[in-house]
Amino acid sequence: MMPAIALIGIPRPRWLPPLPLPLFLLWPLALGCLGITRLLDRGRSTRAVKLRTALEVFNELRGLTIDVDTADHKQLRIKFI
Repeated sequence: MMPAIALIGIPRPRWLPPLPLPLFLLWPLALGCLGITRLLDRGRSTRAVKLRTALEVFNELRGLTIDVDTADHKQLRIKFI
């Protein structure tokens, strides 16, 4: 199942809750892309294989946490739920 929400946490001197980013709004787009890959799959196009692989990877993001350190030393944490 695709992740529904990404939580974006920005550490600051004051504690703030993570900001939710709703990913479920992108599901119709992902399902449309999946349908296109099914149509393109008949000719075994390399683009269709790459797109299908990208969608499969997107499905596996649930539970992933990413810690980012920007160039100006600001930290950011993204967690997919």
